[in-house]
Amino acid sequence: MINIGLFEVWWRRIRMVLPVLVATLLFGACETEIEVDLPDYEPKIVIEGTIENGQPAIVTLTRSIPYFAEMDMQYIMNNLFIGDASLIVTSSDGERDSLTLQFCPDSPLMIAYVSPTLRGRENTSYTLTVSYEGKEYSAVTTIPHTFDLDSIWFSYLSEILNKDTMRTVRVLMSDNGAEANYYRFQVKVSCPKFTDRLWVSTVPVAFDDKTFNGLTFNYELERYGITMLHTFGMSEAQSQACRRLTFRPGDTIYVKHSLMDYNTYRFMVTGGTEAILGSNPFTNPAPVVSNIEGENVLGAWCGFASKIDKIFWEDTVGYYN
Repeated sequence: MINIGLFEVWWRRIRMVLPVLVATLLFGACETEIEVDLPDYEPKIVIEGTIENGQPAIVTLTRSIPYFAEMDMQYIMNNLFIGDASLIVTSSDGERDSLTLQFCPDSPLMIAYVSPTLRGRENTSYTLTVSYEGKEYSAVTTIPHTFDLDSIWFSYLSEILNKDTMRTVRVLMSDNGAEANYYRFQVKVSCPKFTDRLWVSTVPVAFDDKTFNGLTFNYELERYGITMLHTFGMSEAQSQACRRLTFRPGDTIYVKHSLMDYNTYRFMVTGGTEAILGSNPFTNPAPVVSNIEGENVLGAWCGFASKIDKIFWEDTVGYYN
């Protein structure tokens, strides 16, 4: 004798699965292999340079590599770095310096072209000229003036969780309404678990003053965009501690606040958008706007007017310094 109740349950399940099985058979039978001939890859030179007030010019010179390249250290050393180029920085005041390739802990790759004597100054423009394999590339950037924060403090993630051990940093700042300003904030953390070697971006990576022109406003800082370059040489525990958005008791946080010119701002915004959305397979690549003139070149030459403040988290109180 057949159990009618059990048979009905089985039949209902079969009816639910049957359309899926039929669709799988139909579409599977229609599969066609498509061969795609990828065009030959044409490498581009990548110029990533910065100059800040009181700091030397630092420029990393590399080649772009194919998306499907099999990466290893030998490939990187043979195909990525460019160490035989000529780089010259000239200021609007007539200063001139030839950059030399050297060890540079402030560079993401720890090796860069650095100006031996020239240091950036506020309200000064700088021209970078790169000569490599018979071709020349050039760009101009301006270091504007620095600005001061009104105040800086730790902010709870939630007023309800006011005993939480995670906080963000907030700053109060006043915008100069007589000029167009373009801002960037970065942070470094030093704590018992790790110390940042490189400056860490905040979100957004850059912004203008169109929505608060001439106003005083507060702004929240969160760490963003930790990569292998930030955690290179760290233990697994240090790397995990470093990969966080917020701040913890015992942290000393250095806050760098900068102004930049419009061309640098455009590069920072478009490059930041690509960094945030570029790994999303459902979006189109965002064009990154470069200020470098030349053929087959990527990157930017960026000037920043920067100041650094420091805030401590001792127990539950932040102290501004």
